[in-house]
Amino acid sequence: MQNKNARQLSEFNKELKLKGFNVFQIESDGAAARIYSRKDFYKICLTTGKSNIHYADRSFEEEGTILFFGNPHIPYSWETLSTTYAGYTCLFSEDFFKASDRSESLQQSPLFKIGGTPILKIDEQQRIFLNTIFQKMIEEQKSEYAYKGDLIRNYINLIIHEALKLQPSE
Repeated sequence: MQNKNARQLSEFNKELKLKGFNVFQIESDGAAARIYSRKDFYKICLTTGKSNIHYADRSFEEEGTILFFGNPHIPYSWETLSTTYAGYTCLFSEDFFKASDRSESLQQSPLFKIGGTPILKIDEQQRIFLNTIFQKMIEEQKSEYAYKGDLIRNYINLIIHEALKLQPSE
């Protein structure tokens, strides 16, 4: 089983480097949720469970559904504390995201910058809406649609804007 997981992770990393993007569902058994080793990509996670997240010089112990924004320029680690853990993870490079010709850097977003708020509590209605967006990204990732990269960038932007609406102004 360990060999199979290593092979899947290797294939996952190869796919990510080719396209600069990957999205996947976190299995409900929690075992898949313990592998958070990619630090060279931006990460958005929608998770339900209990976890301890160390981000820059702060630690957060969270239970319930959260939306997490990880930045490759800020060190973080993630420890899964609950036995049942589910959700989605989206990884993408800055180059993938910049292909949309957005002028501002992701590092300037309050969700990704140092001192910003990388974790937001999500209620049930928001979780259902965000689950749908992640599911649509998974479908598009598998599709042959010529402009799927643009569509996936739009989904990422939609998640970011939904999070910014939830976050109190600084």
